[in-house]
Amino acid sequence: MSGRDLAIAAEEAVYVYCFADDVRVPLDDLPAIDERRSLRVHRHASLAAVISLVTRNASEGESGETHLSDLAWIAPRVLRQEAILRRIMAAEPVLPLPFGTLFSSLQALEQAMDSRRAIIKAVLRRIDGCQEWAVQGALDRRRAVDARIAAAIAEGSYSPAASTGRRHLEEQRLRRELDRSLDSWISSLSTPLREALEQVSRDAVARRVIAGQDQVFNWAFLVPVAGLHQFQERVDAAARAHAELGLHLTCKGPLPPYSFCSEAA
Repeated sequence: MSGRDLAIAAEEAVYVYCFADDVRVPLDDLPAIDERRSLRVHRHASLAAVISLVTRNASEGESGETHLSDLAWIAPRVLRQEAILRRIMAAEPVLPLPFGTLFSSLQALEQAMDSRRAIIKAVLRRIDGCQEWAVQGALDRRRAVDARIAAAIAEGSYSPAASTGRRHLEEQRLRRELDRSLDSWISSLSTPLREALEQVSRDAVARRVIAGQDQVFNWAFLVPVAGLHQFQERVDAAARAHAELGLHLTCKGPLPPYSFCSEAA
């Protein structure tokens, strides 16, 4: 459905999901952020914006702040937005906008599309034919230290004492030293891995490490679909090799390319 004939009441705003060169896939079967509303495609300045109407007080002011801090309210709406983006990005490059992007009117939206058209087009060209994939590393520190002690013994750089008491004291001292140097050790593992994945990607960025999950890195890669198999093979090989060292890799995707669209969002 087109957005041209959209009548917007004073208490309503335009919710914008994404920009694309055009949107040709059907969206009628997908729920909008507000399930009572319909998704529409608003075309302007040789761009397409996927939009729907929302009630302002659902996302703004005191009521909006309450909603945005309520996981039970926000989670299903985030999932609806992701389903919309996934439907479109399966067919064409899409520039996703952050959750909760609102415009006061279609005129305000068109002004933004006019002023940002060049950069939006440039981003769409850059991500064309690619998918965003996340690669995250979580460290089991105790297992990592165990692996480093085993390696030191195998290399001959550490020989456990014959005496049980002395061996325990020496091992505890060595554990403290190895634990303090884990950051540089992780860098020695992760730097070659990132470089290997960058070789089969169009772009890569480091994202914020998620607290409380023992994460040591959180990367996003813009991977050409034609080279996805090679990318995944490299991740799988690294995951097998590093698991024994206490470094566990997780690969997630394809994801809406938020990490590579921030300059146009």
